[in-house]
Amino acid sequence: MNVARRNWSRVAALLLACASAPPARASVVMALPFDELAAQANRVVLGNVESVQARWSADGKRIETVVEIAVEVDLSNASGGATVRIVQPGGTIGDVGLWVGGMPEFRQGERVLLFLRVLGPDIDGQTKHSVVGMAQGKFEVLPRIGGGFDVVQRIPMGLALAEADADGVIRPNEQFRPLVLDLDDALARIRLVRGEVTP
Repeated sequence: MNVARRNWSRVAALLLACASAPPARASVVMALPFDELAAQANRVVLGNVESVQARWSADGKRIETVVEIAVEVDLSNASGGATVRIVQPGGTIGDVGLWVGGMPEFRQGERVLLFLRVLGPDIDGQTKHSVVGMAQGKFEVLPRIGGGFDVVQRIPMGLALAEADADGVIRPNEQFRPLVLDLDDALARIRLVRGEVTP
């Protein structure tokens, strides 16, 4: 067998191996009902995405994305500032990118309802947050035909939700559907769960 034929044989074998490799696995997390998101969050805010910027982590080893949210309504018991910073793994800098399955995706200008966990100080001293339950804790706020607004939970590709069945066995939930709630109802429900109003 000549060199060219031998090289093509290796290429064909590599392509066959790639084609038969199992698909990349999704991030699997426990499904969190709406009330549980509200109960677990350190902060819950309604606001607008002001900026989305990728950067290198402080140790220079990974890419992370910084999302700045202008707060419209703060449903937290503790007082906070006019902006909230989210720092999460993943992003693109130049030709280098890191994708983390199941992380929420943000677009500048979108209106969002967020369930957040406090992570501590960022490199500039500002408080940084993460989203509770990965993408589960991010809801888009969308105008409704006929007036008013809905909050819509979208679970992106790369995130699989699991629930305990009647026997306590953890199983993937393959019947997940996006949760859609009236915005005013959602805010009232959050306040109730967090003890800000009485039933």
